[in-house]
Amino acid sequence: GLITLEELHQQVLKGRGKFAQDVSQDDLLRAIKKLKVLGNGFGIIPVGGTYLIQSVPAELNMDHTVILQLAEKKGYVTVSEIRSSLKWETERAKQVLEHLLKEGMAWLDTQAAEPQYWLPALFTELYSQEITPEEAKEATL
Repeated sequence: GLITLEELHQQVLKGRGKFAQDVSQDDLLRAIKKLKVLGNGFGIIPVGGTYLIQSVPAELNMDHTVILQLAEKKGYVTVSEIRSSLKWETERAKQVLEHLLKEGMAWLDTQAAEPQYWLPALFTELYSQEITPEEAKEATL
């Protein structure tokens, strides 16, 4: 799946105990880059001012990365948002979203007026941001 670098860092620190040597986010990034030589099981995806760590062997191309970046603010995207923001055809947007669903990196919410593709890896990042009450209301509509 996908996890933010910050969340991975917290989990590593929690798992190591208080007497272990400190591990920085930079240490984690270097370790993940070194694992890359063993295959495509781990990857680093820049999103906004942070990184998502990919821990599944699926290949993500630039289309997938752009969708993750688009979803960063709200935690989800819709086909119409992709079409208007990226000027893509509907079929291209759907193919990328279907791949994310198939790989377990996205969840589909069909109860909204238009289907929403949620990216759970962005949840921690989303709810750790300071948002106004208006933005919170908009995110839940």
